[in-house]
Amino acid sequence: MNCKNCQTQLQDDTNFCSYCGQRASSLNRPFLDVAKDMSHELLDIDGKLWLTLRTMLTKPGTLTHDFNQGKRVKYTPPLRLYLVISILFFIVFSQAYQLLDPGVKFTESMLSYYSKVMFVLFPVFALIVQVFFRQTFYIGNLVFSMHLHSMAYIFLMIISPLEVMEQSHITFLLLQILPVIYLTWYVLSAFKVVYQQTWWLIIIKTMAIYMIYMALLGLVFDVMMKHIY
Repeated sequence: MNCKNCQTQLQDDTNFCSYCGQRASSLNRPFLDVAKDMSHELLDIDGKLWLTLRTMLTKPGTLTHDFNQGKRVKYTPPLRLYLVISILFFIVFSQAYQLLDPGVKFTESMLSYYSKVMFVLFPVFALIVQVFFRQTFYIGNLVFSMHLHSMAYIFLMIISPLEVMEQSHITFLLLQILPVIYLTWYVLSAFKVVYQQTWWLIIIKTMAIYMIYMALLGLVFDVMMKHIY
């Protein structure tokens, strides 16, 4: 058979064209087969995604450390991971508030603003990290930022419904304690693994980075809300 894009002759069992890189399979197939292939490409469902999530959730900083050391092929690419988790987060976040707190309405334009702003801000976070860890490279800090924001989105998907329901019973407030403690430990441990400095320096620098970034987030979202309304 020939590649549909460049007409290069291919072997029958070839999945990708060796010349242009286009997938060799045709879209003129049963819908379920095409959907399976598209899902595989989007989510990288071949073991990489699950390994990436397991490593990210249970071994703070290891994902970034391995990536910066060149161990990349076994993990889902950082940008793809960030995009998939962030999209899922904004869907869950809006649905949680609309179902559990009908008084709060999130329009598509608001969610679009939030997602776009955060996409711009995670490189800014990497720049702030660069200021405090001067002997590092920006690309490595950018990868760390994508991994850390992905983890933060997973945390917020857990904590957001509990925050909405905490007014109905104190139990939902107490249930937030463990995730908050875990996230605090996780962030400090991730910085420690990636940047290999003493605990005192890690704690001081992480707190400074957190305060600067939160202040920036507050300022940006305040301006954004004024623009929306």
